[in-house]
Amino acid sequence: MATILKIGDEIPALTKNAYAPIEEDARNPIHKDDYAREHGMRGALVPGSTLLSYVLEMLYNHFGEKWLCRGRINVSFIGGGAVNGDVLTAHGSVKAIEAEDSGGRITLDVWMANQNGEKVVVGEASCIA
Repeated sequence: MATILKIGDEIPALTKNAYAPIEEDARNPIHKDDYAREHGMRGALVPGSTLLSYVLEMLYNHFGEKWLCRGRINVSFIGGGAVNGDVLTAHGSVKAIEAEDSGGRITLDVWMANQNGEKVVVGEASCIA
């Protein structure tokens, strides 16, 4: 039986250990350890596509197959990014529920924070449930 969501409710969070292979031939040098450290970062940044995949997995876990054809997402990558070994948790909190012809669209604030509570991804996602 599906859970009825209300504004302010959170969907189940997802925690992952950040990991992406360090690619010394990466086109963007922020994904190279030496370059990233030279420019004040803790190490080679985990690519945004990897971080986004963690948020998408959380949304799929909640909305199931509906997410694949009825979901929308818009995020920004913020803060110092994530490096291998960070413990990242994706969150989603209901901010609006609107009726549409094909069902109710649930809009969530989504974010991902590292083990220190620092946000590395923020945005909005919605799905017709």
